[in-house]
Amino acid sequence: MSGEHWIIGVAAALWLAAMVHAVAALAEGRRFDRFVARCVREAPALFDAAGRFRYQPRVAIILPCCGIDEKLEQTVAALKAQRYEDFEVVFTFASADDSAYAAIGAMTANWDRPVTRRVVAGDATSRGQKVHNLLAAVAAVSADREVYVFLDSDAVPGPDWLGHLVAPLAEETTGAATGYRWYTAGRGVASQLRSAWNAATVTLLADERSNFCWGGGTAIRRDVFDRCDVRAAWDNAVSDDYALSEAVRAAGLHIRFVPYALAPSSDATTLKGFWSFALRQIILTRVYAPHVWRAGLLLCLNLVVGGTAAAVLFFAALFGWIGATGVTWPAFAAWMALLAAIIGRAAYRQRAVRRVLRPPDATWRDAWADLSAVTFSGLMFLALMIASMRTRRIVWRGIEYDMVSPRCTRILNRAGSHANQKSPNAGLQ
Repeated sequence: MSGEHWIIGVAAALWLAAMVHAVAALAEGRRFDRFVARCVREAPALFDAAGRFRYQPRVAIILPCCGIDEKLEQTVAALKAQRYEDFEVVFTFASADDSAYAAIGAMTANWDRPVTRRVVAGDATSRGQKVHNLLAAVAAVSADREVYVFLDSDAVPGPDWLGHLVAPLAEETTGAATGYRWYTAGRGVASQLRSAWNAATVTLLADERSNFCWGGGTAIRRDVFDRCDVRAAWDNAVSDDYALSEAVRAAGLHIRFVPYALAPSSDATTLKGFWSFALRQIILTRVYAPHVWRAGLLLCLNLVVGGTAAAVLFFAALFGWIGATGVTWPAFAAWMALLAAIIGRAAYRQRAVRRVLRPPDATWRDAWADLSAVTFSGLMFLALMIASMRTRRIVWRGIEYDMVSPRCTRILNRAGSHANQKSPNAGLQ
């Protein structure tokens, strides 16, 4: 066998391995779309004849704050507008000197409902500040609350968000119900990259074998929280998301994704801000869910190498760098087939999201960012994965952490804290 035949054979094998992954991804996108469609069909059954949610346990919404996010005022206003009968809101801070402490006090001063309170947690010493704030808030919740709901300060929920998020908890086998962030794509390149990068994860959430609790919008019954010993799981942790997910799964309970609990976020960002945010999420995944990180790395490598092999073979044959010109158009077709499968997954995802979100929460810019990013997103994801190999240190809300292990955290530096600043990137949870 000649050298050219070896080249063609290796390229074909690499493409085939990538194509298997791409077809599986396309099928995953289709399953996600069908899952959301089924949730939309079943949603009317959640309401009674008067249009109220049938299942309305007493809820405590816990919202950790650090500085004044770009959308904080809209988030707080959206809580007051919830169409839900009995809930309270607990805002939690590291310090009363945090600029958000006084701002939220002013925003809620004239509320007649819901009941609100502000909790000062103090500085964390051996765990993430957000986790520390959450634990302080849980301890301050009213004794009659049946459900805890956690919300990020940069997410602006719709008026029925709370009712939809809590609804799956009526089933005893459901340990937690979760939404997810939906970053809208603005006019800037950084905003569009963030939208496309974030959207890629949404498709995974319909599968209970691979989903997780998103800390920015999760509901859990109080008795389940205690039974799963989430307090112990959060002790010395930085990631509230993964620690909570593992505690729920360890108890043999399910995590339910709720499409109607997608929380739109349109705050501004920069290329540097996006890179820092995305890299932090991947480093957290490497520390807290190494099996997920390894699977993501393998997927990126497979798709990038397979797609590159088909493209290189096409151009090599087209420009006569190899003598086997007969492979020119088959190589081009193989390359396009791989791209088509990945684009198809994105198209299914965009169609599914539009079943529950409307403009301005989901626009043509989101779809364009998602579909067009297919041509380079693999390289971008791979670069992030490689960068995440170099360190276990992250900077989150101005605090530098060294994640020695999932149960061991060191706080290295607080000098860059944004607690008293107003930053368009402060809300990147």
